[in-house]
Amino acid sequence: MLIQNYNLSQHNSLCMNILDKSNTAKYSFIKEGISSYELNKEFLFDPILKPLLIDIQLSINEYISKFENLEASVISSSWFNVLSKGGIVGKHKHVDSWDNNEGSVVSGAYYPYVDKNSAPLIFSFPNKNPISIVPESGALVIFPSWLDHYTKPNKSERRITVSFNTVRRSVVLEKFPDSIKLSEKTLKENAFSS
Repeated sequence: MLIQNYNLSQHNSLCMNILDKSNTAKYSFIKEGISSYELNKEFLFDPILKPLLIDIQLSINEYISKFENLEASVISSSWFNVLSKGGIVGKHKHVDSWDNNEGSVVSGAYYPYVDKNSAPLIFSFPNKNPISIVPESGALVIFPSWLDHYTKPNKSERRITVSFNTVRRSVVLEKFPDSIKLSEKTLKENAFSS
């Protein structure tokens, strides 16, 4: 399945504490909402959010392992959007295809908080019916970065999404040879200390 759901609700409170203290601005890509996109594309790299970052990366690893020819990838950028009533995220994709070696491989949306009746995340496949994912607090949705996605107008007061992109491990190793080793060491240390 190209779209996978994971439950990361154990991180909701921690994420909301950091998010509520973060700077935001209007972002031209969303209507009736605010975002950290123009100010901070490294939201998940806040040291306090390290447990959330690790669990998202582990979910990415699991997702990628299901595809035979998909290269291991790591989180490269992250930001959050807050939609209020009537808010819309326009139709977009993060890369044209998985063949783009320097582009994002998989993307995702983690929902630390959503009101009931929040706008679903809609995926648009070529020549197929769209798929709607109704967000729930704590859900993490991972999908191919080349897949078009958007929302219809939000019907709730507050819908919060932490979004991210990834980059191929080989690209990171080529540009920053020690960074992957350090990240993997940190993941292993945290896995054993949990």
